[in-house]
Amino acid sequence: MRKITKSLLTALSLATSVVSLAPAVSAGVASAAVKTTKSIEYRDGTYAVSAEFYDVGSNVNSTEASLLPTMMNVVIKNGKLTTLSFSLDKDSAVYSDLTLNGKKAKTTTDKNGKVTYTFTGAYKAGKGSASFVVSSLGTDAFKADMVLGALPSKSYTNITTTNAVAKKKVQRNSAVYNSKAVRIKGVKTIKAGKTITTYGTLTRGTTKFYKISKKASQYIRASNVDGKYITLKVGTLVYDKNAKATKEGYKPGKKLYAYEKVTLAGSKFYRIGTNKYVRAVNADGKYITLKHGSIAYTKDLQKTTVAYAEGKKLYALASATLDNKKYYQVGTNAFVVAANADGTQRTLKKNAYVYKKSKGKAVRSGKTTWKKNSKHKTYGSAVTIKGKKYYIVAVGKYVVKSNFR
Repeated sequence: MRKITKSLLTALSLATSVVSLAPAVSAGVASAAVKTTKSIEYRDGTYAVSAEFYDVGSNVNSTEASLLPTMMNVVIKNGKLTTLSFSLDKDSAVYSDLTLNGKKAKTTTDKNGKVTYTFTGAYKAGKGSASFVVSSLGTDAFKADMVLGALPSKSYTNITTTNAVAKKKVQRNSAVYNSKAVRIKGVKTIKAGKTITTYGTLTRGTTKFYKISKKASQYIRASNVDGKYITLKVGTLVYDKNAKATKEGYKPGKKLYAYEKVTLAGSKFYRIGTNKYVRAVNADGKYITLKHGSIAYTKDLQKTTVAYAEGKKLYALASATLDNKKYYQVGTNAFVVAANADGTQRTLKKNAYVYKKSKGKAVRSGKTTWKKNSKHKTYGSAVTIKGKKYYIVAVGKYVVKSNFR
């Protein structure tokens, strides 16, 4: 792993963003200042970077350097930046005594006359310097400001570590890895349900791990700790990372492990596997039963032509507050008043009978008498039966409105 300076980190415009499904849970662990360390781990390979040359101290392109390439190659070997190089065809201008960022070129020529210039330790993203002699212009040495582009993101992994100590419960059986994210042979899997002490975090790119040993380099995936089991309330298709539906799907009641909650194409999804997602509303929602007839409204509280009778069972995708009043979302831009399903607690100021409807009239339902000062839920606004106001107290059940405080 290679540590880098602040200037190089800035030049590469590095940032690590990790979404955790659940907040950390700690118990019985002394709190201390959390130290965060950021670094880069380079990936071996050859990578192209841009190159620009300007007259010294200006933003005018250098004429003398105009035949130098606009792209160069950076070689990373054993996790370290090694060489910067480029090639010129035999018909190109001949450059000699070429130095980039203070490193003199070593040249090789192939059988076709192509010349390769190699500079050891010369790569530095951002502004640098170049000096050279153009053979066709004599022996005078020229200088230029050089600007090298940043390495592509595929050439490195962002590494972030913390030393935050916490108690956590493992949700899924978890293999143990080293700091390179390679599974450690011979180390037993951590069983689901076990409470462990974690000694910090390791984030490699977008994959987060918890350190499970105070001294040894042992880690488990955070998603096996921070995730949770979900149960689908309604059937759902499986989607890919582009929020495109696949042919796979699950029936209502299916229990799945959700590694994290993410936003895809503006909607919330649970990640249930590699490139597998299900809509969060299919697990997070709930069924409601309307005790009071309800009109469906838009999010702007405009009435729609859709109405539901009392007793109707609906799947509520989510709840929302519209104009300081709670509603349930039951469809795309369709909302019903939450009180029609949740009810409002009220207290009786005197004994009361429970009624039902029969031939358009309110008749007593059973022999039960609700006692004075007892508390009961009523649903929605009062309804009128034969000129008298009643509160709905259950599907098809009513109590005289004036009996409540």
